[in-house]
Amino acid sequence: MSSKIDLTLSDDHTTVQMTLPGQGEDPTVEVPLSLDEVTSLITVLGRLRQTMMTNHEIPPIEGATFTPVTRTRWALQPEARTDGSLLAFQHPAYGPVGLVLAPPDADRLKKALQLHEQLRQEQKAARGKLN
Repeated sequence: MSSKIDLTLSDDHTTVQMTLPGQGEDPTVEVPLSLDEVTSLITVLGRLRQTMMTNHEIPPIEGATFTPVTRTRWALQPEARTDGSLLAFQHPAYGPVGLVLAPPDADRLKKALQLHEQLRQEQKAARGKLN
């Protein structure tokens, strides 16, 4: 048994038409979705996936395929339950995303950002030198 969900973006990019083919004698179902409804669907699917992953190991990030976000808004705030930091940002594909960094992870991130800044400064200085 297989099922194919078809998603078609409208010409004006304001809606998506989701088409669910019927099985056997069941009719095809068409569902128009607004931007807010697509965002809600992504959120619900993400929560379902998170629940399904409960008994699975978190896969390694090394070698994972992802699309970097270069245009976003972000915020950083204390996170009371873990005494850590919450980094939240608007992902263009998934909507609002938050990551809690425990204090050791926040320290590790701070050191990595300082190293990256040092490398940028060294590269900037090297570009200005004549051979």
